[in-house]
Amino acid sequence: MNRRAALPVVLLLPLLLLASALPAAAAPVAAGEKKTFTKTLPFAGDRDVKIGIRYGDVTIDSVRIRNWPDADDLEKAEKDRNDTTTMVVEFTYSNRDDAHDYKCKYTVTIPGKDGTPYGENDRTATLDAGKIEDTNKMFVKMKTRLYPTVKSFKVTFEIWRK
Repeated sequence: MNRRAALPVVLLLPLLLLASALPAAAAPVAAGEKKTFTKTLPFAGDRDVKIGIRYGDVTIDSVRIRNWPDADDLEKAEKDRNDTTTMVVEFTYSNRDDAHDYKCKYTVTIPGKDGTPYGENDRTATLDAGKIEDTNKMFVKMKTRLYPTVKSFKVTFEIWRK
């Protein structure tokens, strides 16, 4: 290869590297086209856990478990082994598509030691067009005495454009 032919390649190489470092634009999503994501997340009370799912113009940013049992609730649960606490699972999302709502079916499973879930529920909710850092909430009931034994939980997200 002569020097003149190599020169344009050498000049373009930094531009190609820069372009590859830029975030990719969101691919358009057709109405009704579904995508499923599954994440295993730490089971921790009242703190944000980052999720980072992206589908088209929608991101599922984080989750927070609210209504965590306090010390009195846990003490009561030792005396009544069937005592339950209903947690509020709050997802933060952003929909940067100003023209289209999306839907998300959230399925939360808290795995038990014997393979049977300690708690499980699902909810289908709207991801409103143009909303940034909005929330969707759902509820999961579980025996209170089991909260300290759980280390992680699984969430399945099925997302589609309306």
